[in-house]
Amino acid sequence: MVLAGATAERTKGVDSSHGSSDALAAIRQLAKATGAVVAVTGAIDYITDGTQLISLANGHALMAKVTGLGCTATALVGAALAVEKDRLAAVAAGLSFLALAGEIAAEKSPGPGSLQLHLLDALHQLDAATIKRRLNVVT
Repeated sequence: MVLAGATAERTKGVDSSHGSSDALAAIRQLAKATGAVVAVTGAIDYITDGTQLISLANGHALMAKVTGLGCTATALVGAALAVEKDRLAAVAAGLSFLALAGEIAAEKSPGPGSLQLHLLDALHQLDAATIKRRLNVVT
């Protein structure tokens, strides 16, 4: 939100206490101004190129308590961008992989430490059938 020039008074370190939907106007504006695909993550992840918007409702609240998942998201998005020419689809894919793995990991994790461990296993085991069955794209 700050990158787009919007005010974001409620922050905690690098994290915002705003909901991801609060950033919709800001990410659309930033994407249009820069020509980039911009995403904001939260209860619903939003990805936009300034014109199209993809909304993903996967993941788990416990993921916010695990240090390093933002870096993991960046790595997965980068990997997807390396193999997919459609930048919007690539960013959505990378974030989907992380959200789905987090959701699967949370099913057997009582806390953030075990979530991190199970998330790596869930990423390793993620396959096309699981993605198709569990991906929750909202309109």
